This record gives sequence, structure tokens and C-alpha cells, in this order.
Amino acid sequence: MREVMVQYLQHRLLKWFDENQRIFPWREDRATKYQQIVSEILLQRTKAETVAKYYDTFFSKFPDWNALANASLEELEEIMKPLGLYRHRARRLYKLGEDIRRRGGKIPGNENELRDSGFIGLYVTNAFELFILRNRKPLLDVNMSRLLKRYFKPGDFIDVRHDKEIQELANDIIEVRRCKELNWAILDYAALVCKTRNPLCGECVLNKHCKYYELSQGDVTEEPE
Repeated sequence: MREVMVQYLQHRLLKWFDENQRIFPWREDRATKYQQIVSEILLQRTKAETVAKYYDTFFSKFPDWNALANASLEELEEIMKPLGLYRHRARRLYKLGEDIRRRGGKIPGNENELRDSGFIGLYVTNAFELFILRNRKPLLDVNMSRLLKRYFKPGDFIDVRHDKEIQELANDIIEVRRCKELNWAILDYAALVCKTRNPLCGECVLNKHCKYYELSQGDVTEEPE
């Protein structure tokens, strides 16, 4: 049954994405690898629409890896203030800049170099593998976790960094040719349909197999963000 559920989710969400995908600058073909990775750092715990409005502000000042590598922590903190959590984000980006300087301006070229780099955290390292190394990896955050948890096995929320079951599910789900698009499809669907509060279960394209829908019969409750 799990294999059927996986294939159904893959097929339905990719079809949904082709008709309903959100348009963001970091998803465009002209976006550089640098812009893709830094955008993923900015997106953590922040709405995509907010980052989209801020996108040009950041990348006009720090347009590439070299500019980031030469940025001071104070400069990064200052430009991060409109997004909130600015000290945390600035420290992460500064650490990446230090790593780029240490590598003589080069970014990691394989998994071993990535493990020894300043690209820390499950989400960011997965994003690097997906966009830079072209490996199939899930952009696993609280939103993807929520969708997968509801669909496969409703239960208490667990931090994705410690939820091995969700990590395993996420890695299974993205084993498709259009891996990047499926990642985006899941994130978009979690934002627009399988929302934290008041999910649109009645019109969900996954409700045929969704365990959360089956259990709730449309009487959904609020979940932690």
C-alpha cells in the first residue's frame, strides 16, 4: 500500500504543480546556483512571498559567492534586518563566506567536501546536493514534514531533524526524474492547500489515500507550526 501511496502522491502533485506552481525568482532558469542556495537559507522560517520581495535587495549588494565571501558580519546583519532573525541568518551566511574564502573562492564539488564545509543543517545541505551536485534530495522542512505526516501517518509533530521516519519518507518520495519540481510541488501544496491551519481537505487532490483525511473526515484541527 505504501508504494501505491507514494506513486499516487508523485503523480498527482506533479500534475497539480504544472497547473498551479508559484513563480519565484530563485526558481527561474536564469537563477544562478549561488542565488538558489542563498535563497534557501533566506526561506527558512520565512514565507516565500516575503523573500521574493527582498530578493533584489540582497542580490544587488551581494551578487555572487565572491561578494558574500568578502562581506563583513556587520554588513550581513544590516541587510538582513527586514527579514527578521537577522543575526541568525547573518551568522550562517558569514560562515559560508568564511568557508568560500578558505577554499580559495570555490564551493564544494562533491559530498565529502560538502560535509567538511560551512553548509550546515539538513535542509541547506540537501538543497546544495539538489541544486549544485544534482543529487536527488528532499527540501525537507516543517511544511514538507506536515504534508507527509498527514498523508502517511498522522500523529504528533516531531522536529524534522530528529524524525527519521519522515526523513526516510521524504527520500522515497523524491525518487523521480522531476525531483526538483516535485520538491517545489510539495512545498507549494503545503502552503496553498495542506496548510497548517484550516487545510483544504475537501478539495485536496490527495484525499483519496490521505490518512489524515480518512481519520478526520473533514473535521480537521490546528497543528503546531
